[in-house]
Amino acid sequence: MSLAQVSTDQVKDGLSARIDRLRPELERIGRDIHHNPEIAYEENRAVGWLTSLLREHGFEVSTGVAETPTAFTAIRRNGDGPAIAFLAEYDALRGLGHGCGHNLIATASTGAGIALADLLESHPGRVVVIGTPAEEGGGGKIRLIQGGVFQSVDVAMMFHPDARTQVPHWALAVTHLNFEFTGKAAHASGDPEKGINALDAFVLAYNGISMLRQHVKEGARLHGFIKEGGTAPNIVPDRTSGEFLVRARDRQYMEELVQKVKNIFQAAALATGCSVKLSIEGEPYEDMRNNGVLAGLFEENLRKLGVHPVEPVPWENAGSTDMGNVSHVVPGLHPTLAIASAEVACHSQAFLQAADSLRGYQAMIDAAKALAMTGADLLLDPALVDQARAEFRRPS
Repeated sequence: MSLAQVSTDQVKDGLSARIDRLRPELERIGRDIHHNPEIAYEENRAVGWLTSLLREHGFEVSTGVAETPTAFTAIRRNGDGPAIAFLAEYDALRGLGHGCGHNLIATASTGAGIALADLLESHPGRVVVIGTPAEEGGGGKIRLIQGGVFQSVDVAMMFHPDARTQVPHWALAVTHLNFEFTGKAAHASGDPEKGINALDAFVLAYNGISMLRQHVKEGARLHGFIKEGGTAPNIVPDRTSGEFLVRARDRQYMEELVQKVKNIFQAAALATGCSVKLSIEGEPYEDMRNNGVLAGLFEENLRKLGVHPVEPVPWENAGSTDMGNVSHVVPGLHPTLAIASAEVACHSQAFLQAADSLRGYQAMIDAAKALAMTGADLLLDPALVDQARAEFRRPS
């Protein structure tokens, strides 16, 4: 083993020990976030807890970045060198709290940033922890991209809890579509001919989308729900509304499907005599671009910690994330670490419990260590940053 390897191993051992010392604080904040779930753009307590810890460890913190009150940046720097960003998510799911484990993402990225920043005393560069709200609908990272937060970042990294440990991570492009049918109320028994049934319009649209599912490309997903379907069984429903998500492996095909779904809603309105209002909520999420250089470094560091990822199956069980948008702007890393057994579904009550379990917090610590160690690889050898950039610039 060369002197350089010994030195790098010593640095990584030091990072691992640093994160072990941080563990009580990270677990405390992880539990606080888990027990106090806040949905998109309302994550005030989570931001307060995380930024307080980062300030304690010498970071220069700015809140409300990109005109987004619950977004933040925390920076430590030493001259010119690679700018390594760790992304912290902390929003909860509507109705389910932290059933996606964002409490663990927030603390892993924060711990990785604090540990890696100590390396700046001897190596030039910049460590940034970026607080990114509203991943579960709302596109917080897209706001930050548009606000210029990633313009001076060389690489952006985070991890996500899952039911399996996998380093390359595939995510679908997605559009969030809101619909509203308007008909005419009438007595459902006495004067049904005077009514225009907005529930019929939704049922017709839903069946049309179900039929479309047979004729979409592999990996595409169409799913949604109804929020309003009527007020009483003896009144012809005059209003129905709800949400649908349209997903595909690339943005171009997703946009093609969005138009088809819109056509179905408009046809249902025409067939029933209703009017329909369709609106897109926020910017679409992009598919995830994996960066092989970053993935290779992270997997090697994960294995050093005794954590062994499974062989990835491209697009299997793929969801969507606004980290996909980031990966189209800078080289990105978005691996998953298991916090529950393989049969447990994300966005479930069982996964919610796993996000506040011993196994969940151990995965958070392992992720923080592997992220910090990957950051160390980049700070110690800036040529690796150039390699990640070169791969990023190649056509996908």
